[in-house]
Amino acid sequence: MFTCHRCKIEARDGVQCSLCLKQYDFPCAGITEIGFRKLGDRKATWKCNACKNASSGSPAPGRSTSYAPSDLDGIRGELRGLSEQMSSMPKLLDSVKNIQADLADLKTIKCELSVVKDSLDYVHASVDKLIARIAEVDREIQTLQKTKEDVSRLEQRLQKLEAVFNDGEQRSRLNNIEIKGVPITNTENLFTIISKIATKIDINISDNNINYIARVPSRNNKNNKNIIVSMHNRYLRDNFVAAARKCKSLTPLDIGLNGSNRIFINDHLTLENKMLLNKTKSLAKERDFSYVWVKNCKILVRKSTTSPVLIIKTESDLRKIV
Repeated sequence: MFTCHRCKIEARDGVQCSLCLKQYDFPCAGITEIGFRKLGDRKATWKCNACKNASSGSPAPGRSTSYAPSDLDGIRGELRGLSEQMSSMPKLLDSVKNIQADLADLKTIKCELSVVKDSLDYVHASVDKLIARIAEVDREIQTLQKTKEDVSRLEQRLQKLEAVFNDGEQRSRLNNIEIKGVPITNTENLFTIISKIATKIDINISDNNINYIARVPSRNNKNNKNIIVSMHNRYLRDNFVAAARKCKSLTPLDIGLNGSNRIFINDHLTLENKMLLNKTKSLAKERDFSYVWVKNCKILVRKSTTSPVLIIKTESDLRKIV
């Protein structure tokens, strides 16, 4: 390393004047590195411009300036170096153009990367929101799961309470019978109708055996009211129902009324048990069960005369009919 005498900038390589011994970098020396290398042995006699001008002095008037052969060789070397440098200019220009194109591409890529970065930032923000929402939904699902379990327990408890209530209500009807198919008249006497039915089915009953008697609206037809009769004891009621079932052709004509329809005498079932009886009959028909009947307010089914008797108390018992 040395400091150029002219520009005062440090340089790695340069030339040294053979007279003043001052060092110059190649641009300040006025010679190219290639030209200086081609001087060969003449590099030891190289002079800076200041020493050249001092040794040659000003030319006399009327005389032409002459150059030493060494100077001409140096000039030729510099010209050859410049020519070589100029020959590489097209390649340098192409390289510059390629660099400019690459810079333009880099700028485009930079813009695209900026757009991608913005998109990724948006995606990350969306993913964070989605993760937070999923966590919230998960908490809600856990809450709903717990609520579902609570509802399931309440439903089971309600079913048990409904079953207990239905059993209690059905138990309160153990002394009752329900008569269906008796026409309504304006001057009817229900006690007289029961007495005529008892005579027809061959059973002895008096008004004193009846706790109460009334007509109630039917669920399907409010104009066709069934007769509900409450006996004083269950045994009398059982005998009345059993005798009525033996008489399978009881009609209104048998008790002095108009009509050819059949009169049915059954246990007084609750509304829930009536619905359960209808479902039992429908399913029994599908599964080829031959017998469905009611005894002591209990629904019974049997596939054949040799099959066991099944008791149907709830809808879950319908699974027994297979």
